[in-house]
Amino acid sequence: MKTKAIVYDGVDQVRLGEVTLPECGPKQIVGKTLFTFVSPGTELRVLGGHYGAEGNYPLVPGYAAISKVVEVGAEVKGFRVGDMVSCRNSARFADMNVMWGGEAGMHVYDTESEDSPVLLPQGLAEDAYLPYSAAEVAAISLRGVEAADPKEGETALVIGQGMIGQFSAMFLKLRGAKVVVADIDQNRLDESLKAGVSAAVNLSEKGAEERVARLGNGGFDIVVEASGSIPGVELAYKMIRRKPQNYSKEYKVEPIRFYGHDWPRLVMQANYIKEVSNNPFSFFDGEGVTILTPADRGVEERQRVVEYVRAGKVDMTPFLGNVVKCDDMPEQYRKLQKREIVSLVGDWR
Repeated sequence: MKTKAIVYDGVDQVRLGEVTLPECGPKQIVGKTLFTFVSPGTELRVLGGHYGAEGNYPLVPGYAAISKVVEVGAEVKGFRVGDMVSCRNSARFADMNVMWGGEAGMHVYDTESEDSPVLLPQGLAEDAYLPYSAAEVAAISLRGVEAADPKEGETALVIGQGMIGQFSAMFLKLRGAKVVVADIDQNRLDESLKAGVSAAVNLSEKGAEERVARLGNGGFDIVVEASGSIPGVELAYKMIRRKPQNYSKEYKVEPIRFYGHDWPRLVMQANYIKEVSNNPFSFFDGEGVTILTPADRGVEERQRVVEYVRAGKVDMTPFLGNVVKCDDMPEQYRKLQKREIVSLVGDWR
């Protein structure tokens, strides 16, 4: 069976093409796509030849889709024809490479792996499933935030307000943290302020670093680095909360157990094209920091994001401002590259 798909033919070459679905196996389902949510950071870097894409073109990108189940394998448990599901990485197409194959009109999905679809609330109008299209990408940020385990009243800095950074700020705020965001794009910062962050700093302005430090009283309990840039990493190191200091002029070494392992947390939430290298004794003027590197998201995080959306605890509306028919998506990818738009959702109906 043939289906439409976004195809990258090479670096900066994108078109709407056609691919062949594999056969549905006994533990697989077939989904007909309603919406796909473009992850700008990952998909644009793949379009730029990174993450192992060069040498593997042509390929189908993407990893976030909302689908209706139209076929169920003989040994599948828990899924039924007609179910609405949130989906990530699909089975490979019969005639096309994938990274990770999400941007297509139909898919075959495994049901007994971390790539298993997640059931959505049933019986809604099709348009009501649009907010769930962001769940797969948002779950990446949720995993990082939950790893940092924010406490009510803690301070958090999110560097970079692309999708992952914006979702990170949203979940930190939900956990009761005071959230400050930083970026070089004023439009992104304005959107984050509308979403309710405490403060936003444009890093391209003079004195920006000092401004960030002032908002965190010199340092933050949690720093999320989501920019994927070396300057972002360097700023993150500087903005980690230092240990309580003895303010006398005498040198003093407190017992290490005095801090009760109450270390600040640094969440490395981006991917980096260039190597990041630092001497820990030069970048961090303290005796403890927890560095977290969440690399993916599991079924549990995906289910929790779906429940947050269903219960109205998170508002996905700001991320859904550019919904286009699949035929128009190639031109929208080019606009994403030029930063003329900040989000993209494909309507495959």
